[in-house]
Amino acid sequence: MSSVFPVFSVFKVCFGILLCAGTLNAQAVAFTHVTVIDGRSPEPRLDRTIVVRGNRIVAEGPASSLSVPSGARVIDGRGKFLIPGLWDMHVHTVMPGGKQVLPLYIANGVTGVRDMASDWATIKAWRSEISTGSLIGPRIIASGPYLEGGVQPIPHILVKSPADAAPAVDSLVRLGVDFIKVHGQLSPESYFAIARAARARKIPFAGHVSRTVGAAAASDSGQASIEHILAIPNPCTAADVTELAPRFPVQRALGVCDTLDQSPLYAKLKRNGTWVVPTLVAQVEVSRWPKRDLAGDSVQQYLPDSLKTYVAGIFPMVDSVPPDADINGAKLFNKRVAVTGALFRAGVGVLPGTDAPLRNSPPGFGLHEELLYLTKAGLTPFEALRAATYEPARFFGMLDSLGTIQVGKVADLVLLTANPVADIRNSSRTEVVVANGRLYRVRRDASGRFVQVVRDP
Repeated sequence: MSSVFPVFSVFKVCFGILLCAGTLNAQAVAFTHVTVIDGRSPEPRLDRTIVVRGNRIVAEGPASSLSVPSGARVIDGRGKFLIPGLWDMHVHTVMPGGKQVLPLYIANGVTGVRDMASDWATIKAWRSEISTGSLIGPRIIASGPYLEGGVQPIPHILVKSPADAAPAVDSLVRLGVDFIKVHGQLSPESYFAIARAARARKIPFAGHVSRTVGAAAASDSGQASIEHILAIPNPCTAADVTELAPRFPVQRALGVCDTLDQSPLYAKLKRNGTWVVPTLVAQVEVSRWPKRDLAGDSVQQYLPDSLKTYVAGIFPMVDSVPPDADINGAKLFNKRVAVTGALFRAGVGVLPGTDAPLRNSPPGFGLHEELLYLTKAGLTPFEALRAATYEPARFFGMLDSLGTIQVGKVADLVLLTANPVADIRNSSRTEVVVANGRLYRVRRDASGRFVQVVRDP
């Protein structure tokens, strides 16, 4: 499966500026005697030394033969594991308190995110601050406001008819967005007009798919990724169709039953190079309604009240939830996990995303839960790790600069205190993070609970 995104000019510009700004004269950082794991092979590379200067990896090889440069800052990697920076491929950053939680991505080893709808001017300002080091945060690829056919609380451009499509796409192209996001209330006519306009302007489009459009037609239209597994049915028996009928309208987000064989659809998605971002961790909340307890509540103390209040307001539990709806919800959610695994085994590209900052997907923390769900779908820990490192770089067409630990690549690195290939939950055990060449230490208390992420001077 080839890349569906062009190499972004924003990357070319930022990488060039940062490289020229100080790569040759910057103090080197050397990770010594460390085990390296990246998406090229499930076999770890034992006892390696990796040298970073500026924002690039300048040396990588056996610790026994690779010399550490004089004056380098040395980080002893004995018993530890170095992986490429992780990506969360579906987030929303610009909302009340959003700037305050950007460091949580870095603390969790998430050095890159794909923002699926936010105010563009704010995103640009934050990207500039992150690039200069005045703000701790991940690399951000963003759509700006999305294109929608109805009212939504998140920034969007209204496309009420096909005639609105090309002007809307053109307005986003003029802003300089990285891709176009489409949403679920677009009429089929408006959706296809947006697809034609995006293809004509050679800008990728991704996002939601309504049932009136369907996943097959979206794939044939060139949609880069389908979010939340929308419009991809749950394979069901005839009895399931009745038993698992949604108990309230929002529960339809967990998919609807279909007795038809879905393998032709999966084959089409693979053939067209259409990726899927399941966001399973975000679907847990709806599956548990009317119950309210969630795994994500355990890290709510790291979020500002303004953000928690805003999220509660845009995603409240609806009044129509029957008291036993969670019984169906659990069964439907298990179907979504199974669909994710079936898509992956069929060769469809699967990317991890969280829809952060929902209650069960706090920024940074939620990605590790999503990786765990990917293993529950049948991916091995290595395959889940690859989905969060190598595959995003391939999706963006940036494997020449990102996604693996090789000489010449951008220094996005995460040092873990335990092996993520042995247990994917170890992906959260971050100790040191290098984001675009900048070194950060993750401070924890005696129990291992996260306390703070700080820039290493």
